Amino acid sequence: MPKRRARGLWFAVAVAVAGILCGALGLSVVLTGGYSVHRMDGTAMEPVLRPGDRMLADKVAAADVRRGEIYIADSPWGLQGSPVFRVTALGGQRITCAGGRLSLDGQPLDDPADRQSDTCRRDFDVTVPPGRAFLMGDRRATATDSRLHLDDGHQGTVDLAALTGDRVVWHSGNDSPALPGKLIGAALLMVLGALLTVFGVLGSVVIASFAAARRRAPAVPLD
Repeated sequence: MPKRRARGLWFAVAVAVAGILCGALGLSVVLTGGYSVHRMDGTAMEPVLRPGDRMLADKVAAADVRRGEIYIADSPWGLQGSPVFRVTALGGQRITCAGGRLSLDGQPLDDPADRQSDTCRRDFDVTVPPGRAFLMGDRRATATDSRLHLDDGHQGTVDLAALTGDRVVWHSGNDSPALPGKLIGAALLMVLGALLTVFGVLGSVVIASFAAARRRAPAVPLD
């Protein structure tokens, strides 16, 4: 095989190997990032999440749980399965409901979910203990959440350990958030890896086939 063709073959092989490495790196980001895929069951988070919507969740430390985020809770209040709720208040915060209106630390909450009917179910005044969270579904009228467990000894609050496994970072429902930057980067790496691998493999096959054809070609006699 001529040196130029040999160099081309080695270049194509190197491109294919680089593509495989890029794809493997992107896949490793997804697999080691602690992400998991879930399916929404029930109507507690309507209209944001409806039954059948897909959710992508990651793992967080208890100190990283934030108010307003959506979590897949680990069997709170003895409920079966892993229901989905929004964190409405955290340790040290005071959440109250009077006359059908919610307040947090004395300031009215005003978002679409809080303007629904049956927001409170009943009046309450809860100061969330440290290390716990007050959870509510966005469909206030029917969600089985902290408001229905105010007399359980913890005023309906849930240990943060029940939330650290699955924070919803993306979903296919309404107002879907953007994918985390790390996942976008991983997806781009996998796409680039696939393209490089295909290009390298095809290039190697073409060069090798051309070289084989040249070897099989009969010699042309000289006059």
